[in-house]
Amino acid sequence: MVGDSVVLRSGGRLAGARLGCHVREEDSGRRETFSAEWLDLELSTRPEEGWCRREVDTQHRETLEHRGETRVLEQRSPWGVLRLGCLGTPGTPITQHLLPYARTLPLPLFAPPDLRGAKLARTLSRSLSHEAQRG
Repeated sequence: MVGDSVVLRSGGRLAGARLGCHVREEDSGRRETFSAEWLDLELSTRPEEGWCRREVDTQHRETLEHRGETRVLEQRSPWGVLRLGCLGTPGTPITQHLLPYARTLPLPLFAPPDLRGAKLARTLSRSLSHEAQRG
């Protein structure tokens, strides 16, 4: 279970977020239901390595230190797609990766009765394999 979505703020600014997604389908005619829940988006703020500004005022005995921050975005989907990237950093686009495990969705959850016959299922699987080869 993913749990509730959470948005974190620090000093009035967005510091992080965990957003879940829940999908539910019902076919009342066939008395079938489908439910799926997953962690969809995770946004976190991390210190940026190698970026620090420090000012020291010895006369007033004051020190000011400021560290850079990076907002890291991770987005997952049940189709096996993972998107990663840093927000607000020019020149670094969000990359998309296809995870190596088999896709679980988008299978037709409630297939019409005419597709369940052996003859139609065979031609359907051929047409799907041709589509997969075309991209």
